[in-house]
This record gives sequence, structure tokens and C-alpha cells, in this order.
Amino acid sequence: MKPLPKKHGIPVHTALALFLCLISAAAILFYYGAPPLTGDKRTDTLAGAVILRFFISVFLLVLTVEFFPSCLADKRVSCKNLLWCIPSLAVAIVNFPFSALINGTAQIVQANLIWLFLIKCVLIGLSEEILFRGIIFRSLLEFFGKKEKSCFLPVLLGSAIFALFHFVNLLDGAGILAVLQQVGYTFLIGAMLSIVLLKTENIWLCVFLHALFDFGGLLISDLGTGNPQDLTFWILTVAVGVLCAVQMIITLTAMVKQHKKPLR
Repeated sequence: MKPLPKKHGIPVHTALALFLCLISAAAILFYYGAPPLTGDKRTDTLAGAVILRFFISVFLLVLTVEFFPSCLADKRVSCKNLLWCIPSLAVAIVNFPFSALINGTAQIVQANLIWLFLIKCVLIGLSEEILFRGIIFRSLLEFFGKKEKSCFLPVLLGSAIFALFHFVNLLDGAGILAVLQQVGYTFLIGAMLSIVLLKTENIWLCVFLHALFDFGGLLISDLGTGNPQDLTFWILTVAVGVLCAVQMIITLTAMVKQHKKPLR
């Protein structure tokens, strides 16, 4: 493999990563302290989130290419694995507020911003999957790789780290009860996505599922008004969630019994 070009003794990718780190820090300061861009609260909030996530995503991509290249060396997803992912896809789809929109308990009031909202969700999925599944989870797998039942502990620890990260939403003014609820379900989503990565060895599928889940879950809070989580929502969520959880436990148990080497 041809060595990376250097400038003044520092690999170009490393210098770029350090530069992007500074830019990302500036983007965080901009997000929390910038004056209004347009005067419309929703537009300004979405635009700030997109700018922040864009620079963080680019920084994480460069960082991964430089130091964790195996995280992006994914296998092509087979038809068999796509069929296996149907319960995970169902978890993401039932997070959409279909019932609330149909019966009128929730409404979308700024559909004109849906393109900006879509970019935000894609960048959230990209940045968080690269960090939590691509770097942290794979590092945990490598650390525990020589131990028996090595898949279980990395899944639990990686999911816990992913869940606890969401306490950062307190900085955005979210209530403690809402954040605690989010921490609970993000632990479960993190576990699901970790096992999806183990099964398919393709992080881009995790990015897609994560972005789709967030698109449905944040649609009303970002672009609408009302309560998106009615009784029908919870019935579907619990039913699909239990089905997916059973599948994930069976899959992880089978991997341990087969002594499958986790990822590359």
C-alpha cells in the first residue's frame, strides 16, 4: 500500500482531520450561540443542526479513513441479509406518526422544510453510526475479541455508551423525563443496530435504518405540532419491538454458539 503523502512530517489526512476538528468545534459554538439566520425559529434550528452535523460527519469520515479504515470496508448486503433486516426496518417504519397524522392529533405545519429535515436525519444517522458502531463498537469487539461470548459485552457496552450520549440533549433544553425516555429506547436501538452490523457487516445499512428511524420520530417535533405517540403508535411499537428483540437475541446467541469471528 502506498504511504500517505506528508507535509512537514504529518500525513495529509491527519492534518486535515485536525483542521476539521477545529471547524467542527467552531460549528458547535455556532449552533449554540449564533444569532438567528432567517428569523424563523424552525428554519434556524434545522439549519444550525445541519451545519453542525455536516462538519462533524466530514470530520468523522476523515478520521475513520485515516485511523479506522476497516470500519468502511463493508461487505455487499445479500438478499438473505436484507430479508433478515425486515424486523429492523419495521421498527424504523412504525416510528412514523401515521396514526396521529390520520386522526388529526398531530399535524405537519412546515412541510416546506422537509428537505432540510431530511438532510438533518441523514447526517445524524451518518455521524452517529460512524462514531458509535463504526469506531466505538468495533473497538469494543476487538478488545473483547479473544474472550468467550465476546459479542454480548460489546453490544451491551456500545449500546450503553450510545444511550448515555443522548444526555447531551439536556443542553438543548429538553426535559429530564423526556431525555430519560430517550436514553432507554436509544439503548435498545443501539443494540439492534450493533447486531445488524454483526450480521450484515455493512455500516451503511445501519446508517439508513438510523436515519429512517429519526425521520419518523422527529418529524412532528421538528416540522409539526401535536402528540405523535397515540395508542395505535404504542401498540405497533411494542408489537414490532418484541418481534425484533426476539430475532436479535436468537441471532446473537447463534453467533456465540458458532464462535463466529465478529467483523474484520
